[in-house]
Amino acid sequence: MNLFVGDPEWGWWIILYFYLGGIAAGAYFMATLVDLVGSKRDHDLARVGYFIAFPLILLCGLFLTVDLYRPERFWHMMFKSEIVKSAMAAGWPGTREGWSLMLHAPMLKYWSPMSVGSWALTLFGLCSLLSLLGSIWPEGRLAWMFRRSLFGKLLAIVGCVVGFFIASYTGALLTATNQPIWSDSVWIAPLFLTSSASTGIAAVVLLTRWRCVAGRDSLDRLEHADRWVLFLELAVFTVFLATLGPFIIPMLSTWQGLLLVAGTLLLGVLIPLGLHLRVGEVVGRTEIVAAVCVLVGGFILRYGIITTPPALLARGPTHVVQFSPEEGRARGGGPGADPGNHGDLSKLQPRTEIPDK
Repeated sequence: MNLFVGDPEWGWWIILYFYLGGIAAGAYFMATLVDLVGSKRDHDLARVGYFIAFPLILLCGLFLTVDLYRPERFWHMMFKSEIVKSAMAAGWPGTREGWSLMLHAPMLKYWSPMSVGSWALTLFGLCSLLSLLGSIWPEGRLAWMFRRSLFGKLLAIVGCVVGFFIASYTGALLTATNQPIWSDSVWIAPLFLTSSASTGIAAVVLLTRWRCVAGRDSLDRLEHADRWVLFLELAVFTVFLATLGPFIIPMLSTWQGLLLVAGTLLLGVLIPLGLHLRVGEVVGRTEIVAAVCVLVGGFILRYGIITTPPALLARGPTHVVQFSPEEGRARGGGPGADPGNHGDLSKLQPRTEIPDK
Protein backbone atom coordinates (compact mmCIF):
# COMPACT_ATOMS: atom_id res chain seq x y z
CA MET A 1 0.00 0.00 0.00
CA ASN A 2 1.25 3.46 -0.83
CA LEU A 3 0.39 6.16 1.70
CA PHE A 4 1.07 9.07 -0.62
CA VAL A 5 0.60 8.43 -4.32
CA GLY A 6 0.03 5.68 -6.85
CA ASP A 7 2.57 4.17 -9.18
CA PRO A 8 2.62 6.24 -12.44
CA GLU A 9 3.23 3.01 -14.37
CA TRP A 10 5.77 4.53 -16.74
CA GLY A 11 7.34 2.00 -19.04
CA TRP A 12 9.90 1.76 -21.78
CA TRP A 13 8.44 4.54 -23.93
CA ILE A 14 9.05 7.12 -21.20
CA ILE A 15 12.46 5.71 -20.29
CA LEU A 16 13.55 5.94 -23.94
CA TYR A 17 12.09 9.45 -24.19
CA PHE A 18 14.13 10.61 -21.19
CA TYR A 19 17.26 8.94 -22.53
CA LEU A 20 17.17 9.86 -26.21
CA GLY A 21 15.91 13.37 -25.47
CA GLY A 22 18.96 13.92 -23.28
CA ILE A 23 21.34 12.70 -25.98
CA ALA A 24 19.65 14.92 -28.59
CA ALA A 25 19.90 18.00 -26.36
CA GLY A 26 23.54 17.29 -25.47
CA ALA A 27 24.56 16.71 -29.09
CA TYR A 28 22.80 19.90 -30.20
CA PHE A 29 24.45 21.90 -27.42
CA MET A 30 27.88 20.62 -28.41
CA ALA A 31 27.21 21.40 -32.08
CA THR A 32 26.03 24.92 -31.22
CA LEU A 33 29.11 25.56 -29.09
CA VAL A 34 31.41 24.42 -31.88
CA ASP A 35 29.58 26.54 -34.46
CA LEU A 36 29.69 29.67 -32.31
CA VAL A 37 33.17 29.58 -30.78
CA GLY A 38 35.04 26.75 -32.51
CA SER A 39 37.45 27.02 -35.38
CA LYS A 40 36.53 26.24 -38.96
CA ARG A 41 38.38 22.92 -38.68
CA ASP A 42 35.89 21.81 -36.00
CA HIS A 43 32.71 22.52 -37.97
CA ASP A 44 32.45 18.91 -39.09
CA LEU A 45 31.88 18.00 -35.44
CA ALA A 46 28.94 20.40 -35.37
CA ARG A 47 27.45 18.70 -38.42
CA VAL A 48 27.61 15.35 -36.60
CA GLY A 49 25.80 16.84 -33.60
CA TYR A 50 22.99 18.16 -35.80
CA PHE A 51 22.74 14.79 -37.59
CA ILE A 52 22.13 13.16 -34.20
CA ALA A 53 19.71 15.67 -32.67
CA PHE A 54 16.83 15.71 -35.15
CA PRO A 55 16.27 11.94 -35.63
CA LEU A 56 16.41 11.35 -31.86
CA ILE A 57 13.98 14.13 -30.97
CA LEU A 58 11.66 12.83 -33.70
CA LEU A 59 11.70 9.45 -31.96
CA CYS A 60 10.99 11.16 -28.62
CA GLY A 61 7.81 12.71 -29.99
CA LEU A 62 6.77 9.33 -31.37
CA PHE A 63 7.41 7.60 -28.02
CA LEU A 64 5.36 10.15 -26.10
CA THR A 65 2.49 9.84 -28.56
CA VAL A 66 2.45 6.04 -28.42
CA ASP A 67 2.50 6.16 -24.61
CA LEU A 68 -0.76 8.13 -24.49
CA TYR A 69 -3.98 6.32 -23.63
CA ARG A 70 -5.47 7.72 -26.86
CA PRO A 71 -2.48 8.33 -29.18
CA GLU A 72 -4.67 9.67 -31.99
CA ARG A 73 -5.66 12.62 -29.76
CA PHE A 74 -2.11 13.84 -29.11
CA TRP A 75 -2.74 17.09 -30.94
CA HIS A 76 -5.33 18.07 -28.32
CA MET A 77 -2.42 19.03 -26.04
CA MET A 78 -1.40 21.76 -28.48
CA PHE A 79 -4.56 22.88 -30.28
CA LYS A 80 -8.13 23.73 -29.32
CA SER A 81 -10.10 20.88 -30.82
CA GLU A 82 -13.34 22.83 -31.25
CA ILE A 83 -11.60 25.59 -33.22
CA VAL A 84 -9.77 23.06 -35.39
CA LYS A 85 -13.07 21.38 -36.21
CA SER A 86 -14.62 24.75 -37.08
CA ALA A 87 -11.68 25.60 -39.32
CA MET A 88 -11.95 22.27 -41.09
CA ALA A 89 -15.68 22.83 -41.58
CA ALA A 90 -14.88 26.25 -43.06
CA GLY A 91 -12.70 24.62 -45.70
CA TRP A 92 -9.19 24.85 -44.20
CA PRO A 93 -6.61 24.86 -45.71
CA GLY A 94 -8.29 25.95 -48.92
CA THR A 95 -10.16 29.02 -47.63
CA ARG A 96 -9.25 32.30 -46.02
CA GLU A 97 -11.93 31.82 -43.35
CA GLY A 98 -10.46 28.45 -42.46
CA TRP A 99 -7.00 29.96 -42.00
CA SER A 100 -8.45 32.82 -39.95
CA LEU A 101 -9.98 30.31 -37.56
CA MET A 102 -6.93 28.06 -37.49
CA LEU A 103 -4.70 30.93 -36.34
CA HIS A 104 -6.64 30.90 -33.05
CA ALA A 105 -6.30 27.13 -32.59
CA PRO A 106 -2.81 26.87 -30.96
CA MET A 107 -3.04 26.50 -27.20
CA LEU A 108 -0.29 26.79 -24.57
CA LYS A 109 -1.25 25.82 -21.03
CA TYR A 110 1.73 27.21 -19.12
CA TRP A 111 0.52 25.48 -15.95
CA SER A 112 0.47 22.07 -17.65
CA PRO A 113 3.80 20.18 -17.89
CA MET A 114 2.45 18.11 -20.78
CA SER A 115 1.42 21.17 -22.76
CA VAL A 116 4.72 22.99 -22.14
CA GLY A 117 6.68 19.85 -22.90
CA SER A 118 4.79 19.27 -26.15
CA TRP A 119 5.51 22.77 -27.40
CA ALA A 120 9.16 22.53 -26.28
CA LEU A 121 9.55 19.29 -28.23
CA THR A 122 7.96 20.89 -31.28
CA LEU A 123 10.20 23.96 -31.12
CA PHE A 124 13.34 21.92 -30.56
CA GLY A 125 12.34 19.62 -33.41
CA LEU A 126 11.94 22.61 -35.74
CA CYS A 127 15.31 24.11 -34.72
CA SER A 128 17.13 20.78 -35.07
CA LEU A 129 15.49 20.14 -38.46
CA LEU A 130 16.64 23.49 -39.86
CA SER A 131 20.13 22.99 -38.42
CA LEU A 132 20.21 19.54 -40.02
CA LEU A 133 19.23 20.99 -43.39
CA GLY A 134 22.07 23.48 -43.01
CA SER A 135 24.51 20.60 -42.39
CA ILE A 136 23.75 18.30 -45.31
CA TRP A 137 25.59 20.47 -47.83
CA PRO A 138 28.30 22.30 -45.82
CA GLU A 139 29.04 24.84 -48.57
CA GLY A 140 25.54 25.36 -49.92
CA ARG A 141 22.98 28.11 -49.54
CA LEU A 142 21.13 26.27 -46.76
CA ALA A 143 24.36 26.01 -44.75
CA TRP A 144 24.79 29.77 -44.93
CA MET A 145 21.13 30.44 -44.09
CA PHE A 146 20.67 28.00 -41.21
CA ARG A 147 24.18 27.93 -39.70
CA ARG A 148 26.50 30.77 -40.65
CA SER A 149 24.12 33.72 -40.94
CA LEU A 150 22.85 35.76 -37.99
CA PHE A 151 19.52 33.93 -38.26
CA GLY A 152 21.34 30.60 -38.17
CA LYS A 153 23.25 31.54 -35.02
CA LEU A 154 20.08 32.75 -33.29
CA LEU A 155 18.36 29.55 -34.38
CA ALA A 156 21.13 27.47 -32.82
CA ILE A 157 20.98 29.41 -29.54
CA VAL A 158 17.20 29.03 -29.29
CA GLY A 159 17.44 25.33 -30.10
CA CYS A 160 20.18 24.87 -27.52
CA VAL A 161 18.14 26.56 -24.78
CA VAL A 162 14.98 24.61 -25.61
CA GLY A 163 16.94 21.37 -25.89
CA PHE A 164 18.46 21.73 -22.45
CA PHE A 165 15.03 22.67 -21.13
CA ILE A 166 13.77 19.33 -22.43
CA ALA A 167 16.73 17.53 -20.85
CA SER A 168 16.25 19.11 -17.41
CA TYR A 169 12.50 19.76 -17.13
CA THR A 170 11.85 16.02 -16.98
CA GLY A 171 13.90 15.90 -13.80
CA ALA A 172 12.07 18.92 -12.39
CA LEU A 173 8.79 17.24 -13.25
CA LEU A 174 9.80 14.19 -11.23
CA THR A 175 10.80 16.33 -8.26
CA ALA A 176 7.38 18.00 -8.22
CA THR A 177 5.61 14.68 -7.62
CA ASN A 178 5.08 12.85 -4.32
CA GLN A 179 6.88 9.72 -5.47
CA PRO A 180 9.59 8.30 -3.17
CA ILE A 181 13.11 9.41 -4.16
CA TRP A 182 11.76 11.87 -6.74
CA SER A 183 10.28 14.13 -4.07
CA ASP A 184 13.30 13.89 -1.79
CA SER A 185 15.88 15.65 -3.96
CA VAL A 186 15.87 18.75 -6.13
CA TRP A 187 19.04 17.57 -7.85
CA ILE A 188 17.45 15.25 -10.40
CA ALA A 189 17.08 18.05 -12.97
CA PRO A 190 20.78 19.14 -12.72
CA LEU A 191 21.77 15.47 -12.85
CA PHE A 192 19.79 14.91 -16.05
CA LEU A 193 21.32 18.07 -17.49
CA THR A 194 24.93 17.03 -16.89
CA SER A 195 24.20 13.50 -18.09
CA SER A 196 22.67 14.98 -21.22
CA ALA A 197 25.91 16.81 -21.97
CA SER A 198 28.09 13.75 -21.41
CA THR A 199 25.92 11.34 -23.42
CA GLY A 200 25.54 13.88 -26.23
CA ILE A 201 29.32 14.24 -26.52
CA ALA A 202 29.74 10.45 -26.37
CA ALA A 203 27.27 9.97 -29.23
CA VAL A 204 29.12 12.55 -31.32
CA VAL A 205 32.45 10.83 -30.61
CA LEU A 206 31.14 7.44 -31.71
CA LEU A 207 29.51 8.74 -34.90
CA THR A 208 32.59 10.82 -35.74
CA ARG A 209 34.86 7.81 -35.29
CA TRP A 210 32.55 5.65 -37.40
CA ARG A 211 32.24 8.15 -40.25
CA CYS A 212 35.79 9.58 -39.93
CA VAL A 213 34.52 13.10 -40.55
CA ALA A 214 36.77 15.09 -38.22
CA GLY A 215 40.47 15.46 -37.59
CA ARG A 216 42.42 14.20 -34.61
CA ASP A 217 42.80 17.71 -33.17
CA SER A 218 39.04 18.23 -33.16
CA LEU A 219 38.44 14.94 -31.40
CA ASP A 220 41.10 15.74 -28.81
CA ARG A 221 39.37 19.01 -27.95
CA LEU A 222 36.05 17.22 -27.72
CA GLU A 223 37.53 14.60 -25.38
CA HIS A 224 38.99 17.36 -23.21
CA ALA A 225 35.53 18.94 -22.89
CA ASP A 226 34.04 15.53 -22.10
CA ARG A 227 36.50 15.09 -19.24
CA TRP A 228 35.29 18.27 -17.53
CA VAL A 229 31.64 17.35 -18.11
CA LEU A 230 32.22 13.97 -16.45
CA PHE A 231 33.80 15.65 -13.43
CA LEU A 232 30.74 17.89 -13.17
CA GLU A 233 28.38 14.93 -13.51
CA LEU A 234 30.25 13.09 -10.76
CA ALA A 235 29.90 16.09 -8.44
CA VAL A 236 26.17 16.47 -9.14
CA PHE A 237 25.50 12.75 -8.71
CA THR A 238 27.32 12.80 -5.37
CA VAL A 239 25.20 15.71 -4.18
CA PHE A 240 22.05 13.92 -5.38
CA LEU A 241 22.90 10.87 -3.28
CA ALA A 242 23.77 13.06 -0.29
CA THR A 243 20.37 14.80 -0.43
CA LEU A 244 18.64 11.44 -0.02
CA GLY A 245 20.28 11.04 3.40
CA PRO A 246 19.13 7.94 5.30
CA PHE A 247 16.57 7.22 2.59
CA ILE A 248 19.35 5.80 0.41
CA ILE A 249 19.36 2.59 2.49
CA PRO A 250 15.86 1.40 1.48
CA MET A 251 16.59 2.54 -2.06
CA LEU A 252 19.65 0.28 -2.21
CA SER A 253 17.57 -2.61 -0.93
CA THR A 254 16.00 -2.84 -4.41
CA TRP A 255 17.99 -4.11 -7.37
CA GLN A 256 16.80 -1.10 -9.38
CA GLY A 257 18.23 1.31 -6.80
CA LEU A 258 21.48 -0.63 -6.61
CA LEU A 259 21.74 -0.56 -10.40
CA LEU A 260 21.07 3.18 -10.37
CA VAL A 261 23.91 3.93 -7.98
CA ALA A 262 26.50 1.37 -9.03
CA GLY A 263 25.79 1.43 -12.75
CA THR A 264 25.74 5.21 -13.07
CA LEU A 265 28.88 5.70 -10.97
CA LEU A 266 30.95 2.94 -12.54
CA LEU A 267 29.87 2.81 -16.18
CA GLY A 268 28.61 6.35 -16.59
CA VAL A 269 31.35 8.29 -14.82
CA LEU A 270 34.26 6.52 -13.09
CA ILE A 271 35.36 4.12 -15.83
CA PRO A 272 35.27 6.78 -18.60
CA LEU A 273 37.08 9.23 -16.31
CA GLY A 274 39.68 6.59 -15.49
CA LEU A 275 40.25 5.96 -19.19
CA HIS A 276 40.65 9.68 -19.80
CA LEU A 277 43.07 10.21 -16.95
CA ARG A 278 45.08 7.03 -17.48
CA VAL A 279 46.07 7.65 -21.06
CA GLY A 280 45.75 11.45 -21.14
CA GLU A 281 44.49 11.71 -24.68
CA VAL A 282 41.96 8.92 -25.25
CA VAL A 283 42.63 7.35 -28.64
CA GLY A 284 41.70 4.27 -30.63
CA ARG A 285 39.62 1.58 -28.99
CA THR A 286 39.95 3.19 -25.58
CA GLU A 287 38.15 6.25 -26.92
CA ILE A 288 35.29 4.09 -28.17
CA VAL A 289 35.07 2.12 -24.91
CA ALA A 290 34.84 5.35 -22.89
CA ALA A 291 32.05 6.71 -25.10
CA VAL A 292 30.08 3.44 -24.96
CA CYS A 293 30.38 3.35 -21.15
CA VAL A 294 29.03 6.91 -20.92
CA LEU A 295 26.03 6.03 -23.09
CA VAL A 296 25.27 2.85 -21.13
CA GLY A 297 25.65 4.72 -17.84
CA GLY A 298 23.31 7.46 -19.04
CA PHE A 299 20.68 4.86 -19.88
CA ILE A 300 21.09 3.17 -16.50
CA LEU A 301 20.61 6.54 -14.79
CA ARG A 302 17.23 7.15 -16.44
CA TYR A 303 16.14 3.55 -16.04
CA GLY A 304 17.06 3.50 -12.35
CA ILE A 305 15.46 6.86 -11.58
CA ILE A 306 12.15 5.84 -13.18
CA THR A 307 11.92 2.23 -11.97
CA THR A 308 13.20 2.47 -8.38
CA PRO A 309 10.15 4.31 -6.89
CA PRO A 310 7.66 1.72 -8.23
CA ALA A 311 9.87 -1.02 -6.79
CA LEU A 312 9.70 0.67 -3.39
CA LEU A 313 5.94 1.18 -3.65
CA ALA A 314 5.49 -2.53 -4.33
CA ARG A 315 7.15 -3.35 -1.01
CA GLY A 316 4.40 -1.72 1.02
CA PRO A 317 4.10 0.95 3.73
CA THR A 318 7.16 -0.09 5.74
CA HIS A 319 9.40 1.02 2.89
CA VAL A 320 7.38 3.81 1.30
CA VAL A 321 6.65 5.67 4.54
CA GLN A 322 10.34 6.48 4.87
CA PHE A 323 10.05 8.62 1.75
CA SER A 324 7.46 11.11 2.97
CA PRO A 325 7.68 14.19 0.73
CA GLU A 326 6.97 16.39 3.75
CA GLU A 327 9.84 14.84 5.67
CA GLY A 328 12.21 15.12 2.75
CA ARG A 329 11.35 18.78 2.13
CA ALA A 330 11.42 19.60 5.83
CA ARG A 331 14.98 18.30 6.08
CA GLY A 332 16.05 20.50 3.21
CA GLY A 333 13.87 23.46 4.12
CA GLY A 334 12.55 23.48 0.60
CA PRO A 335 9.15 24.49 -0.74
CA GLY A 336 6.28 22.63 0.86
CA ALA A 337 8.09 21.87 4.11
CA ASP A 338 5.68 21.56 7.02
CA PRO A 339 7.35 22.37 10.36
CA GLY A 340 4.59 20.50 12.17
CA ASN A 341 5.30 17.24 10.36
CA HIS A 342 8.59 16.24 11.92
CA GLY A 343 7.39 13.24 13.90
CA ASP A 344 8.59 9.68 13.62
CA LEU A 345 7.17 8.60 10.28
CA SER A 346 7.82 4.93 11.04
CA LYS A 347 4.93 5.04 13.52
CA LEU A 348 2.42 5.99 10.87
CA GLN A 349 -0.26 3.44 10.14
CA PRO A 350 -2.39 3.05 7.03
CA ARG A 351 -5.56 5.09 7.29
CA THR A 352 -8.75 3.11 8.02
CA GLU A 353 -12.13 4.30 6.89
CA ILE A 354 -14.79 4.85 9.57
CA PRO A 355 -18.16 3.62 8.29
CA ASP A 356 -21.08 6.00 8.42
CA LYS A 357 -23.50 5.35 11.24
